[in-house]
Amino acid sequence: MSDNSSKLLKQRLQRVHVAVGISFSLFMYVAVFFGIFAILLPYINTWEKPSRHFQAADIKEINYSAMIDPVISDPEFPRNNIVIQLPGYRGDPALKIRHRFTQAVVFNPNTMERVKDEKDISELAWFLNSMHYGRPLKTFGYVLFGFVAVGVMFLTIGGLIQVYIIKYKNKGKNQQSKFSKWHRKIFTWIFAPFIIVTLTGALMNIGYTGSAPMAYISSQGETHQIGRLIRPVLNPDRQKIEKKGDTVQMLPINELIKKAQQINPDVNFHKIKLINWKDSSAQVELEGYNPKMPFLNGIYNDPTVILSGVDGSLIENIKVLDAHWSKLFVDSMYFLHLLFGVDVFTRFFIAILMAICGLAIGFGVMLWLEKRAKRYEHKIPFYHWFGKLSLAVMIGVIPATGLIFLLQWILPFDMQDRLVWQKGLFFVFWLATLTWAFYRICSYQATKEFLFIGALFFIFTPFMHFYSVGFTPFDLYTLGMNTILNVDIALFLFGLVLMLLAYKLPNNRTEAKKFFKAKI
Repeated sequence: MSDNSSKLLKQRLQRVHVAVGISFSLFMYVAVFFGIFAILLPYINTWEKPSRHFQAADIKEINYSAMIDPVISDPEFPRNNIVIQLPGYRGDPALKIRHRFTQAVVFNPNTMERVKDEKDISELAWFLNSMHYGRPLKTFGYVLFGFVAVGVMFLTIGGLIQVYIIKYKNKGKNQQSKFSKWHRKIFTWIFAPFIIVTLTGALMNIGYTGSAPMAYISSQGETHQIGRLIRPVLNPDRQKIEKKGDTVQMLPINELIKKAQQINPDVNFHKIKLINWKDSSAQVELEGYNPKMPFLNGIYNDPTVILSGVDGSLIENIKVLDAHWSKLFVDSMYFLHLLFGVDVFTRFFIAILMAICGLAIGFGVMLWLEKRAKRYEHKIPFYHWFGKLSLAVMIGVIPATGLIFLLQWILPFDMQDRLVWQKGLFFVFWLATLTWAFYRICSYQATKEFLFIGALFFIFTPFMHFYSVGFTPFDLYTLGMNTILNVDIALFLFGLVLMLLAYKLPNNRTEAKKFFKAKI
């Protein structure tokens, strides 16, 4: 390739990368930012509900009959295919008894008393997760964020090609060079997990919605719903077990759990399905997650032990590798995105990786803005509409999120239209940061103000939580509510980090040049 052709190729690669990157950057940042909270969703979901403020019980020591018998004695509650969600499943300490045709009944397994589930009046974790993939905008949001994920995959692969073709020296000392250097290095280092997360995100947002034509063709016109085609493979129906019509004594469920753990000790059981309960044909399916085989189970592939409900004899032991290859493939693809069944350390590790990705996106935007700011060097203060919009979207979202956490414990739970007020104030405050960003000529000053306000919100949230629920940090620790206490500690520490950033970051462009030259 001639020098002119090579130079032209490099220019086109850079221009396409910049054009697509700036177009998708803010949407992808929003997806990554709220995706971090989605990774920690199980812990936030427990923290936000006063009904979950109790210690998780040992699943082998629970008196299940004391809770199940009153529920199934209700003639309106079915006795077949009853699902029991065990304490500790996705961080939830409660025990749930449900059926596909009835509303779930929630118990405190320590006291065996029913608790009121705040499902319809507390949706903080669900809302943060929905912001991650555009749910507030309905179908338009799904499609928009799906195409953003596709665009980011194009950017990531194209960026790697750029790095390979263009031999960057990484020796510059000015802001532009530093932003360029870290934008490239971060995405080069964590390319593999990031591309998997964006690929599966694109598949979930637009893959299923856009699969209707292929589903219609492959089914020869029978259906356009892809779920009807893949469900028999991923979740095949088990053979129906006919009832004998008699009533017999069942083996206690905690004894069945102990037998299942002896049969497959590698599995952490989190769900029990009761089939034909109280009948001599009763079977018990115990599903769980095998932490020794990550990427291969936890989404669709659940290792299962099936026992007789009468005497606990083994009927079937379904291990991780017994599943159809398609299940193993789907679980391996979705694992890094959904993280079902993984421990807290894995979640924090992935959350840190995604936070670093968000930082890399920010470096890319600042690189683009810095190139434009240099045109007005020593002439007039740099004021660009996209810079102000980026400031509100990428930094303004932090105090807005801090506010919604704080409102979780300020707004009474019996308040009418509580969710409307909580979510509405979040969006109003976020929009207000856009107004303030345009009002402040100096974006550095506005950034420090946003970070300072966000720090106050996150720092005050744990104290409002303690006051609202009537527990001190020492109470939470001594009563074994470590998940809830850890969320409070994480929010407080995050607030301190924001406060430190608000103090340390430069006040103007002149200070910024010295800061980035010395610190990064």
